[in-house]
Amino acid sequence: MDPGHPLQGMTDLWDDTIDDMQATAEELREEGWETVELRPGAVTPLPRLETDDGYEDDRTGFDVLVPGNEFEAVQEAVDGAEFDEYEAYNAQTNGVVFAVVVMKAAEAGRAVLIPIYYEVEDAEETARRIEAEGESRLYVRPLDDSERVLFVQQHPQALLPGEE
Repeated sequence: MDPGHPLQGMTDLWDDTIDDMQATAEELREEGWETVELRPGAVTPLPRLETDDGYEDDRTGFDVLVPGNEFEAVQEAVDGAEFDEYEAYNAQTNGVVFAVVVMKAAEAGRAVLIPIYYEVEDAEETARRIEAEGESRLYVRPLDDSERVLFVQQHPQALLPGEE
């Protein structure tokens, strides 16, 4: 793992986050929900980016890279469903936030569970913009970045870092 990677030295905490996601998914299934559980390969905070070639990206939130088969499962889950509520749980240690976001389409009885992680220092601008806009966004995408599924979180305080 890259020495600058947020999970360097914290894979046990990431494993705990995945375990929490799986336990939450099991509870939802017991309540009758259809669930999709994701295991991101990378999570990147998204502030606006301007480069020398004039490229600008005004997305705010987090880019969530998932395997192709998981992306297809998310596409199927969102088809014909309105994901209109969410829950998020987070923990913070050593400057890294670990969170599980549960996006719900109550009418369809579907839930997509998305674990994320990020370094607080790397996400300062992202957090500032999320607070200013009052919402966050998760852009779930496959490796080829050909498509994205967007999930919006209103009142996103549970995704933001707290005081350590």
